[in-house]
Amino acid sequence: MALASPDELATLFAFLGQIQADPELRQQLNEVCTADEVAAIAAARGHGFAAATLLQLFERCNEAPMARSGLMDEKLIRVYLQRDALAP
Repeated sequence: MALASPDELATLFAFLGQIQADPELRQQLNEVCTADEVAAIAAARGHGFAAATLLQLFERCNEAPMARSGLMDEKLIRVYLQRDALAP
């Protein structure tokens, strides 16, 4: 699987960076369990990235590809906190 472009990663991390400060976004994310659903929420908020890119980051962070109900925000925050190590 090819690595995501730096621009796509920047877009993804910009979206993830909003989670802790935006309770509405955090609640919305906790209603989903898959990377596809996260990518759809991000796209609706103007942050377009492929779900496959998020799945790559989950794999690189040793995170499961799906989240249990109510835990997606924590999974995404853990990925965001590792952004410096994940950047190309």
